[in-house]
Amino acid sequence: MASCKKQGADYAVPDTETNSNKTDVNAIATTNFKVIGYLPSWAGEVNQVQFSKLTHVNYAFILPTASGGFQSLENPAKLKSLVTAAHANNVKVLVSVGGWNDGDDSAFESFAKSASGRTTFTNNVVNLVNQYNLDGIDIDWEYPDSGTSGNNYALLMQQLSTAMHNKGKLLTAAVVSYDGPGVQNSVFGYVDFLNIMAYDDEGANHSTYDLAVKSLNYWKGRGLPANKANLGVPFYGRSSNEYVDYKTILSRGGSPNSDSFSGIGYNGIPTIKKKTNLGFDQGGGIMIWELSQDATGANSLLSAINQVVVSRGSLAAQ
Repeated sequence: MASCKKQGADYAVPDTETNSNKTDVNAIATTNFKVIGYLPSWAGEVNQVQFSKLTHVNYAFILPTASGGFQSLENPAKLKSLVTAAHANNVKVLVSVGGWNDGDDSAFESFAKSASGRTTFTNNVVNLVNQYNLDGIDIDWEYPDSGTSGNNYALLMQQLSTAMHNKGKLLTAAVVSYDGPGVQNSVFGYVDFLNIMAYDDEGANHSTYDLAVKSLNYWKGRGLPANKANLGVPFYGRSSNEYVDYKTILSRGGSPNSDSFSGIGYNGIPTIKKKTNLGFDQGGGIMIWELSQDATGANSLLSAINQVVVSRGSLAAQ
């Protein structure tokens, strides 16, 4: 997930009680189209967020500790401002826990392996949600492996699901584009939705339309309900050696109507619109990494998404 990098084979799952695709009866209904934007602690201003075109904003990131606590939240004043502004516009705010963190998921692995660690973490999540008046929590563990790690992830998500849904809050998670055996099928019933990171494939062609189709097919093929499948799109491009914000690509001379410029692959307006329609036809929403990378005015990718949302007759709903 480029989102996480800035923060720096398909396996069969046994149909056991832990891994069955049962549904949490307390899960909040999310049947309408969602537009979810990540806003990093280190980039973007709250007063620049186009709240009228979003349903949810995920504040990224807070890092867990090995004992199930949290490291210090970056820029807490920004989060408070975000919550105030978003709620005034009927937009929900979640905090995303984890991220790429240079590939270090050892804290997740450490606390999730014991019942006491999972309980400590869950209690700290509840306290965080209460402290900042959040609408839920987004878990971005990159990545639980199959086997013991996946079992612990499922147990953690089950406990978080109960804690969040008992308070009328959301539980979501970011997942790899495809080939994610560490996320067991039981998790589908615990979450309100999954944000599928259909980007950061190899090289400049890192987020093609074909990858979007493949990603949705993978998760839905495993049993994820379509209305819980949010297709991730990038507001940045990649070359063989750099990540570049969409707005920077345009400032260098790239076209908003193209998908490549000077060796950089990105999603221009036509592709973003095509993917948004795919999200309507095959999923439950669109997820964006990340809002500060967008251009303004007629070149805005979020505005392109919104044009499709309006044309499809959907009032984006939380």
